[in-house]
Amino acid sequence: MNITLLVGGRSTEHDASLHGYHHVLNELGKEPDRVVVDAVFYIDRTGTAHVFDHGPWPEDERELRAGEVLPLGTAVERLRSGGSFVFSLLHGNEGEDGGWQGLAEVFGIRGNFGPTLASALGMDKYLQAALATALLPGLRTPRSVLVRTGSFDAQRVLQEIGPGPLVVKPNRMGASLLTTCLRDPDEQALTKAVTEAAPYDNQVLVQEFVSGREYSCSVYRENGRFIDLPVAEVVSQGFFGHEEKHAKGRARIELCTDDPTTKAIRDYAQSLFEATDVATFARCDFLVRDGETYFLEVNTLPGLMSGSIFPRALAAAGRTITDLVVAASGEYDSRPARDKVKEYDIHH
Repeated sequence: MNITLLVGGRSTEHDASLHGYHHVLNELGKEPDRVVVDAVFYIDRTGTAHVFDHGPWPEDERELRAGEVLPLGTAVERLRSGGSFVFSLLHGNEGEDGGWQGLAEVFGIRGNFGPTLASALGMDKYLQAALATALLPGLRTPRSVLVRTGSFDAQRVLQEIGPGPLVVKPNRMGASLLTTCLRDPDEQALTKAVTEAAPYDNQVLVQEFVSGREYSCSVYRENGRFIDLPVAEVVSQGFFGHEEKHAKGRARIELCTDDPTTKAIRDYAQSLFEATDVATFARCDFLVRDGETYFLEVNTLPGLMSGSIFPRALAAAGRTITDLVVAASGEYDSRPARDKVKEYDIHH
C-alpha cells in the first residue's frame, strides 16, 4: 500500500502537525512490507506546497521547505492524480475544520479527510457541545457563553454565566492554545483573556470551570467495527491547558481499566462518533463530577505525536500506526458512493 503524507498547514497548529509527522514516519518505517511512503507534501505556514517524491524524507522544517515548490492548486491536482492514499496530518484551521475536507471532496482526493460536516463541527466547540447534549440524554456540558469579540461586554457575560472560576478559550482552535483559567474572574481579567484570543478567532467561549476528573476517550473503527481502546484519565494540577499538555511533567496520562464510568464515557464517544459520521478515528474529552459526565469536545484528528493519548491507547489495544493508516484507507474505499447528479424539470 502506497501512501502520501500531507503535513504542516497554514494553521496555528502547524507545529503539532510536524511533531506528529516525525512519529508517524518513524512508525510506518517499522512495517515496510505493509505500507510504503511514496511522497511527502508539506504545506508551509503561508500555504505554499513543497513536494518530495522520493526519500530520504525530510525531517525538520528547514528540510521540508527545500522540496519542489508548487502552487496550491497544482499540488491538489497532483494529490488527486498521484494514485496513493493521502494520510493527512493537517491540524486545526484549514486542516481539520472542513477546508481540506472540502477540497478532497470536490477534487476526489482519496485520503483520510472524512466528511466536511464532521470536521467543521469538530472545530466548533460551542456547536458540537450543543449537538452532543441534544443527541445523548444524560450528558451535560459546562455553562457556556459564546462571545463575538467585536461586540463583547464583559460585565454582561459575567452576569450571564454566574459566579465561580471560568475557562476562556477560542471556540475554533485546538491544542488548548490561548485557553485561560480565571480562578477569580473580573471584568479586567476576562477582557484580557478574550482580547488575547481575538486575533486568532473572533468567537471565544467562556465556560464555568468544572472541577472534576478529566477523561479522554480515543475512538477507532477498523473494518467497520469499533475497537475498544482504553479510556485515559488526565491527572493535572487542577487545570489541563496548553502548557500542561505540552510541557513535560506538568500532567500525566493514565490509561484506565474499564469500570462503569469509563464504559459510559466510551459509549458516549462512540455514539457521537457515529452520529456525526467521523472517519476512522477521533478523541473525545469529558469531565466527571459528582457522578455526572460533562462533554468538553471532540477532536477529529487527535495528536499522533510520540506520547500523545491516541497512539498510547492504540498501542495498548495491540494496534500500530500502520494499522491506523490501513484502516483509514479501507474505510474510505468502503464508503458508499453518492450519485451527485440528478436532473429534474422546473415548471414556471
